[in-house]
Amino acid sequence: MKPPRVSFVIPAFNAETFLAQAILSCRGQSIKELEVIVVNDGSTDGTKELADWHSEQDKRVKVIDLGVNMGRSAARNIGNSSALAPFILVLDADDIALPNRARDTIAAFELKKADIVYGAFQVIDALGQMEGKTGAGPFNKELAIKNRLNYICHSTMAYRKGVTANVQYDEGEYSKIGLDDWKFQWDAFLKGYKFVPTKQTLAQYRNLGTTENMRNPEEVKKLKDAYLATIEERITARI
Repeated sequence: MKPPRVSFVIPAFNAETFLAQAILSCRGQSIKELEVIVVNDGSTDGTKELADWHSEQDKRVKVIDLGVNMGRSAARNIGNSSALAPFILVLDADDIALPNRARDTIAAFELKKADIVYGAFQVIDALGQMEGKTGAGPFNKELAIKNRLNYICHSTMAYRKGVTANVQYDEGEYSKIGLDDWKFQWDAFLKGYKFVPTKQTLAQYRNLGTTENMRNPEEVKKLKDAYLATIEERITARI
């Protein structure tokens, strides 16, 4: 089997409802030289059995079983460290990678000399029905600070393997409240990595509202404000 050109990393905790669709969307990519790393984060439902079945059917699917629930940031970091390809593609267990995502992502990395690539995405509901589409634009530091939003769909993100040597997902409070992807993006930006958006539609984001409903708005604001207060200082320090 040829070495993988991309590694999909899927953290999965009690994800049996949509996980099969996520894995199949990776297996069905137009580029076949890939691996799919499913990190079972201590699930108590049928997540592990489902992931193991796909691994038996397709050798490109690899399952890492953490045994206990370590949190989604730890699962992402462990999956990233196990990736063999030069490019790591993020995918949440309830989202779907469109068939040409790997191809279009590799093209963006190579043509634009990017460190981090992200793209447009479709929004779907629990039944897979289309709700809308959102494009992707350049990372705007001022707008991101003003609105406390980065406008990057995490399940379209990809980064060079080398990025993960310097930037990991926060396994503390940011992970618990579901802001680890937001912080990872800022950490990578402040490290000087080159962000490049692509106009290509890369994924389907499933709008379940689960994380938003569980978040405490005051706690979200507190954590974001504390981080953003350090932005100019960190840019000046050229971390």
